[in-house]
Amino acid sequence: MSKELQGLLDEWAREAGVPGAVVGVTHRGEDSVFATGVSSVDTGQPVTTGTLFMIGSTSKTFAAAAVLALVEDGVLDLDKPVVEYLDGLELADPVAQKSVTLRHLLTHSAGFLGDVDFGTGWGDDALAMAIARFGDLPQVFPPGAAFSYCNAGFQLAGRVAEVVSGVPFEELVRTRLLELLGMTESYYFPWEVLTRGHAVGHALGEAGPAVEHTVGLTRADSASGGLWSTAADQLKWARFFLAGESAGKAPLTAETRDLLRAPQRAAALPFEEVGLSWLRTRHGDARLVRHGGNVGNLQISEFVTLPEEDFAVTVLTNSGGGGALGPRVVDWCLENLVGLPPIASAPPSPQPDSAEYLGRFETGDLGFEISDRDGALWGQMVVNVEDIPSPPAFEVVFVGEDVLAKAADTRRPAARFLRDEHGRVTSIEFGGRTAKRRDTVTE
Repeated sequence: MSKELQGLLDEWAREAGVPGAVVGVTHRGEDSVFATGVSSVDTGQPVTTGTLFMIGSTSKTFAAAAVLALVEDGVLDLDKPVVEYLDGLELADPVAQKSVTLRHLLTHSAGFLGDVDFGTGWGDDALAMAIARFGDLPQVFPPGAAFSYCNAGFQLAGRVAEVVSGVPFEELVRTRLLELLGMTESYYFPWEVLTRGHAVGHALGEAGPAVEHTVGLTRADSASGGLWSTAADQLKWARFFLAGESAGKAPLTAETRDLLRAPQRAAALPFEEVGLSWLRTRHGDARLVRHGGNVGNLQISEFVTLPEEDFAVTVLTNSGGGGALGPRVVDWCLENLVGLPPIASAPPSPQPDSAEYLGRFETGDLGFEISDRDGALWGQMVVNVEDIPSPPAFEVVFVGEDVLAKAADTRRPAARFLRDEHGRVTSIEFGGRTAKRRDTVTE
């Protein structure tokens, strides 16, 4: 199996336009790590099993664990309003300001705009400066009313943790989690990463992947997506949650580990449920607990666990092609290492009258557009940010009531329409976001 996976990783990375990648697998106590390609197409430096990659939003699971460590200390309560811990916190909606809790923040249900970039630099006050501008974030949904993926919520949770603990967020994670787990190759700061072997992000163009000379985030993003790590360190994180393994004193009790992963509420597609940061999906009948990350479509990762099989896999990549490579590797591992049956394709449903579905649905700078092309429905994620291209459009088909999948792959739903009490289509779930209708698209 090892030789086969290595060969497939080499082949699939080339096909996906991924210059370099690392895959880590742990199964019933045995770890394996595979590397392919280069860290940078400019330098040709080979990727090794110890190369650092940005893990993106899997960082949220560390932020949530740090918060729960403080809950165990008795200094935080998941259901107290956050404003009780942050004197002077300002949110745009007065009801949200008084009622948003840490549980809301850790389950993507605080309701305010989630995709933000305040660019507050790398000083110790970067997170505080970002939170000071949260009064500018529109309240899209009432607190607790909807799941909509919210990076800003984890920034706010990180700020609560550093205020209550009295140390910068990154130091809190290092001392309460990383050091106890022996995760000695995981870092938040560029100056820690630059002196070690690391991958750089690549943008995909017509000529192939090209180095993008940016990190893709700032220090205010530490809690929501700022950690760099190796595959070996990610497997230590997996082993802690699968079996409670740690190099020193366990940073959390078994009960808290279970609480972090237990379902808290329904999520937005492609996720089914959310725990405290951890996302839950299925592979057939198997229940997966997972995360993953995407830093500016430059470094994309997967982190998937199957607790009942004592199994986890992480895929770290350095280009937007990781969005195709990661799921392909994960599926192969689940089906060939664990032995799960492949996911069956869903048969397309008869297409209803498309008129009520057409239009653009938006949440901040992200949107999802449904259009009609010669009688076929097409979907496209739209990025309303200068110099950041939107991904290509793709044909979609209905695979259930108000549920869409890519026509080229109906194994998993891609989007779901939501209706109001009058039965009108008002929103759509895509990419974990819940976006509201803006207008109707005419061809």
